[in-house]
Amino acid sequence: MRREVAIFGATSVVLSMSLFGFSDAHAKAGDHIRSGNTTIIPSLEIQALTRSNVYLAEGNTTDSNGQSVGAPVERGTAVRAHPALALYSKGKSVRFDFGVDYAAIKFFEEAHENLDRFNDVQLNTSLGMLPEAPVGIKVKERFHISGRESEADYATSAYVTHTMSDTGARISIKPGSALEVDIGGNFTYDAYDVSEQSTLDGSPALNNRLGYGPGVDLKWSFFPKTAIVASYNMAWFDWDENVVDARGDGISTEEVGDSLGIPDGNLWRSTLGLRGRLTEKVVIGLVAGYGQMNYDESTVSGNEAGSAAGFSEDLKGFPDGLIGVAELGYHPTKRQSITVGYRKAFQDVYFTNYVAFHNIFARYEGTFADKVGVNLQSAYRLEGYVGEVAREDHLINVGGDIIYKTTPFLDLGLGGGWTQRASADGDHPEIEYDDTVIRVGMTLTY
Repeated sequence: MRREVAIFGATSVVLSMSLFGFSDAHAKAGDHIRSGNTTIIPSLEIQALTRSNVYLAEGNTTDSNGQSVGAPVERGTAVRAHPALALYSKGKSVRFDFGVDYAAIKFFEEAHENLDRFNDVQLNTSLGMLPEAPVGIKVKERFHISGRESEADYATSAYVTHTMSDTGARISIKPGSALEVDIGGNFTYDAYDVSEQSTLDGSPALNNRLGYGPGVDLKWSFFPKTAIVASYNMAWFDWDENVVDARGDGISTEEVGDSLGIPDGNLWRSTLGLRGRLTEKVVIGLVAGYGQMNYDESTVSGNEAGSAAGFSEDLKGFPDGLIGVAELGYHPTKRQSITVGYRKAFQDVYFTNYVAFHNIFARYEGTFADKVGVNLQSAYRLEGYVGEVAREDHLINVGGDIIYKTTPFLDLGLGGGWTQRASADGDHPEIEYDDTVIRVGMTLTY
């Protein structure tokens, strides 16, 4: 898979250089690589970081019987390399964007070798043909390989690896200068993988999913920078395994048994809203909608799914099916922005039926004296998991960075953050953790 990604990325860059004439491209450091309507931006970020809870463990506690339960918290220090390449090309007949990021992390402690990781990659590309014509074509692809730490500190690799590909294609129809309607479909692939030693019993929970369905997007720009937007999407999803091992992954087998039922199903969403700049300083986004997720319990056979039977739970009705986004951005100056917002949505998940969530967030970005950048962000998310695994979680993220621009091509950065996951009802201590990170590094951009 990594080899295919590398080949795809290299082929895309070479094709782009051929299509858009990079043979005459020149640039000096910090000015990027430019040729005609095309810009290439290579960068490299190097960071040293320390974390308070590298396995995202809940810590050791004592239960009502006086027994020690949980997993110990371990601190770790690592170095992280993050090279990236971005390409933008805007022509009259073709618009092409391409970005690829690679990340590698190496821990200094020998005990944390199973947290070393060298295969994380993220790729985003979009191609628009005849963007100004009455009828055009849009193609997008998102691909990533990413890992989330687990408590399996004894495993060869202490990660749950998620490989994802999301491909979308649309025919874009423009009846007039203000109205644009995109009609097409999406195809998704998700694979979740864990180390073969991820559970003490040696039986890992592996699964992958295919999703596919149609989609329609509408945009009516009644002001130059403000538009009414609408969308409708439907998808069917099929899991490779409808009964998976529940041991490990922070799931309590006392509650669900040794295995979990993961049913196939379908979902649909419809939204309508307003996005754009109301004034020179104020930007808003207001979107409301409704959707449903329906699960086919017949795809989970017999009693193999364990003691619980929540895999028959659907998401439908009010207020569960409501979707909403409310976002306000304020720009007091050209170099400062403040954003606050709220989001309500839902999605299918790999270890139970679905999660429905409320998300409140705030961000600040500012640049001072052309040299110092400040980025601050905070978010709170209330997650309700429904299915055979049923629980509510609090998830809090707070963090920030200070960036000093020494030259046009070299930034120095200092930052950190704190993440907490907690059980809303207190009945699921096995999923709880706190993790604090402090990072220092530099970014080179050509």
